[in-house]
Amino acid sequence: MSRLLSICAALLLACVVMTPRAAQAACSASVSNINFGSISVRSGATNRTSGTITVECRGELLDVVGVCLTFGAGQGGASSGNNPRYMRGVNGETLSYQLRPLGYGAGFGVLEQIYVPVVTLLGSGSAQVPIYADITSRSVSVGSGSYSSTFSGSADVSMRYGLVACDLPGKAATVPPFTVSADVVPSCELVVSPMAFGIISSSIQQPEDASSSITVRCTSDTNYTVSLGSGQSGDTANRILRNGTETLSYGLYRDAGRSAPWGDTAGTRAAGYGTGTDNVFTVYGRIPAGQNAYVGVYTDNVVVTVNY
Repeated sequence: MSRLLSICAALLLACVVMTPRAAQAACSASVSNINFGSISVRSGATNRTSGTITVECRGELLDVVGVCLTFGAGQGGASSGNNPRYMRGVNGETLSYQLRPLGYGAGFGVLEQIYVPVVTLLGSGSAQVPIYADITSRSVSVGSGSYSSTFSGSADVSMRYGLVACDLPGKAATVPPFTVSADVVPSCELVVSPMAFGIISSSIQQPEDASSSITVRCTSDTNYTVSLGSGQSGDTANRILRNGTETLSYGLYRDAGRSAPWGDTAGTRAAGYGTGTDNVFTVYGRIPAGQNAYVGVYTDNVVVTVNY
């Protein structure tokens, strides 16, 4: 009987010794606010920033504690698979963005879960892991202003610890809220079509007219003006088309009657108001009658500028 009791006692001792020490740990985690600052969302703009996950654990003198953090959509919401996530403006408008675990850009996936091993030495340890964030909206159809999304509560951000992989059970703990934010500044996009007078007589008896378009898209609530540079002449009131040393006089106007010159000074610019959609301006051109020209191709280069 005494031999049997000794065997049972040994088995019990073995069970106690083999209990994972990570189960005795206590861990906490926090995520820094992620602020993009002031950004432009016009086509081609790149907006990136980062945040930090900080995990702290108390445990055995020397141990490795596994911690898993899970991220949801955030207060701003998200599309399927949290891709993209959204920040919201004061009127509910959306600005799309993404949190990523390994780097910037779509190739680095979507941050939904991340596993953080924490080494405890002399009873405590900590680890920091970066979060990569990028704006995925690249269009001024997004209005200017402040946008944000707060991650608060277990549906948005949660953690478990004392595990060796995120798909295993562990002890749950609360993660304090954090916010993703950005300020969209006014910006504009511009598309200009060429103006072609076509083939005309070398002896100009009647005015030759042509037109082109300037398409401006600006963020909502953005006042702007569109100016046309002076081209080769250096004078918006006396424009010239040039063929080598030969020239032809012409003009650019804001109205179909060709009575309102379009230039780069006060009173000669076109004005607009951004709505996030295309505003199309027509440029009216005219080569006045009474000129004679040598055969050839006549051109001018005019710079279009949007001031906002």
